[in-house]
Amino acid sequence: MSSSVNLIIPAAGAATRLRPLSANTSKVMVRVNGKPCLDYIIDQASKITNLEQVIVVDGKFEDIRNYAERVHPEIAFANQPDLKGPRDAIAIGMNAITNTSVPTVVWLGDAIILEDDIPLGTDFLLCKEVSDQSAWCMWDGMEFYNKPSTTISNAVALVGLYSFSDTERAIRAFNEVDGYDISESLEVYSNRYERVNTDKWYDIGDLPTYYKTCAQLLNLKSRYFNNMDFDHELGVLTKTPNYHVPESVKTLQSEISWYNKLNNDQQCFTPRVFDIWSSDSLTMSFESGTLLSDLMLYEDLTESAWKYIIDKVFTIKQKYFNTRCSNQKFNAEFALVAHDIWYGKSSSRLEQYSFSDEVNEKILEFAKQIVCATYPIEGMHGDLHFGNILYNQQTDQIKLIDPRGNYGGYIGTYGDNLYDWAKLAHDLYHGYNAMVANTKPNEIVRKVFLEKLKETNLPTDLVLKGGLVLLATCIPLHSDDPDRQNRFRSYVETEINSF
Repeated sequence: MSSSVNLIIPAAGAATRLRPLSANTSKVMVRVNGKPCLDYIIDQASKITNLEQVIVVDGKFEDIRNYAERVHPEIAFANQPDLKGPRDAIAIGMNAITNTSVPTVVWLGDAIILEDDIPLGTDFLLCKEVSDQSAWCMWDGMEFYNKPSTTISNAVALVGLYSFSDTERAIRAFNEVDGYDISESLEVYSNRYERVNTDKWYDIGDLPTYYKTCAQLLNLKSRYFNNMDFDHELGVLTKTPNYHVPESVKTLQSEISWYNKLNNDQQCFTPRVFDIWSSDSLTMSFESGTLLSDLMLYEDLTESAWKYIIDKVFTIKQKYFNTRCSNQKFNAEFALVAHDIWYGKSSSRLEQYSFSDEVNEKILEFAKQIVCATYPIEGMHGDLHFGNILYNQQTDQIKLIDPRGNYGGYIGTYGDNLYDWAKLAHDLYHGYNAMVANTKPNEIVRKVFLEKLKETNLPTDLVLKGGLVLLATCIPLHSDDPDRQNRFRSYVETEINSF
């Protein structure tokens, strides 16, 4: 595998087969669960290797350039004025390469591929087995068969990722032929490629497969200890635990309990939950819409739009999920439980990550202040950041997903009145999701959230401090990504001095 590669993304085609879902849109800009296909490609390629140069070959639409100017200024563009097919598009991209000494990877703009262990920069073709070969370019290791009418034995389908170790030879191969199909240039480049198989390729070719892919990729948004299965006919998702993770069953049971304890009004803001078909699973309706975290990261919404959306979230939380608790046992034990949630858990987490003593003391002082000010409620979500709020722009509906369902051992909707607000603050004000994605925070959202906090009777200072406590204490949970931990750490150490 090469230490760096050039990445060419042919993306001149429009998403015509996805209409009316997409109109006048490049296929690479189609959103899958709110995230453009372009970002799936760049994010995945960047996980595997360093990107020397990224070249997008676009067509008649300006949407990719407009988006990249704001989000991916590193992208270079080449235009395919006449749609002469994918081979011609790749040739145009190849001719725009400035450093031919590093390998080149071609990744088709509608190919969402989530394989982590592929040897980018070597000579290989990404493949998968298919039952119907007539819609694919098939390859048996020796010859290529474009959409064969009869079944080719021992052949696999090419799924839109081609890797070339010799960029100069690849440039010649794609310029020496005039045909429509990629396979003609593949034959010129070499008669020997490694076959790399994938089972993590996702199709968005037409409406049925697009919706199926959206449901399948919800696994990426789900907690690591859950699995998602989508029933296309019924339109339902079934969440099951990961039995290899000890706390998985208990966590999912807490979530089920939270849904079951909602009143009729609250159920209007969550997916429809069906009778439990298994004691360890949760079956609920598949809700269309976009996660607000993705709107915040990928869309250039106006300040007025964010004012409307954030006001809607505040209204739902204050009116429907902020009821004073009537459970006498929980009320009697609340002070101790809240202390354990805010101070005890924070102390334990801070022991797992090395801030200075001064920073630790300030974080725990913030936690103490919250414990003294908070009171018990019924209706706490427990993980109310924008990654768990769906917004359907067609119906103007908000749906809350992935609740915690456990507050200090109390299962269901019990909690405190400041926790959800602090969760929103750790995302909207402190920039949690932006730091996870390693991108700039949305300053409009930050401004609007702060203004909205000040308009309410909420203790703004404590909410912001609570958000910082939650950000600091989530760092040990991100041990799989030290760079992300460092981003969190740097922010906490800087921001804590502003209080």
